[in-house]
Amino acid sequence: MIKAEHIDVSFKKENQTTLFGRERQQVLFDVSFEVKKGQCLGILGESGSGKSTLGRVLCGLLKPDKGNVLFEGAKKAVISVVFQDYTTSANPRFTVKSLIGEGLMAREKRERKAVDRRVETSQLLKLVGLDESYLQRLPHELSGGQLQRVCIARALAVNPEVILFDEAISSLDAHTQVQIMDLLKEIQKEKGLTYIFITHDLTSVTYLCSHVLFLYKGRAVEIRETETISEVSHSYAKKLLNAILDVEETNEPKVPDQAVS
Repeated sequence: MIKAEHIDVSFKKENQTTLFGRERQQVLFDVSFEVKKGQCLGILGESGSGKSTLGRVLCGLLKPDKGNVLFEGAKKAVISVVFQDYTTSANPRFTVKSLIGEGLMAREKRERKAVDRRVETSQLLKLVGLDESYLQRLPHELSGGQLQRVCIARALAVNPEVILFDEAISSLDAHTQVQIMDLLKEIQKEKGLTYIFITHDLTSVTYLCSHVLFLYKGRAVEIRETETISEVSHSYAKKLLNAILDVEETNEPKVPDQAVS
């Protein structure tokens, strides 16, 4: 479904001393991988590893210096994005109905009334676990989980083949994260969608993703099926897994000695 071939990305360095400075900083190096239709690829890495830059390339928001992204052999596909900050990605003056219709307005060049009717008669809200009473609500009238569900409905409105989630659940509490991931699993199964899930959270990767790609300093150092994630061979992948597991163990509540029988 998705094939990334030898992706290189660099940006012009800031604070260059010369007026016409052309020095560039490379952030992605020869990144290649494949994702089959219906799979969910987790892209895992530390801050600054190039995860979001790679996401921008995959969804067409950034042209790489070198390389291609192919979708079933072609260079174009219908791809939607769900961002981390659902508050800034949702216009505070738009109702839920208008938010969901945004993509349709841009993609199909339809008038607002026609888009509103389509949203009203669609099953998009039901698909994300909300009912039609939410259509006239504004973002500030929703909880974080409800607003992210609306953002997912907006992503689904254009009938995408691929949805890219850029840290899309990291701002939610743990209980809501599980609810959203369960929802995403159901939608993926029903619609046959392909997911790209960018995150720094190992727990969400193992819960939701079928495969995981480790990104280190702009390089794809290892890709594995999630079921065999504990068998990683690259030193960075091992180090990252151990660091995450150590943090999770540290955060677990301790049982007092007298409570242990």
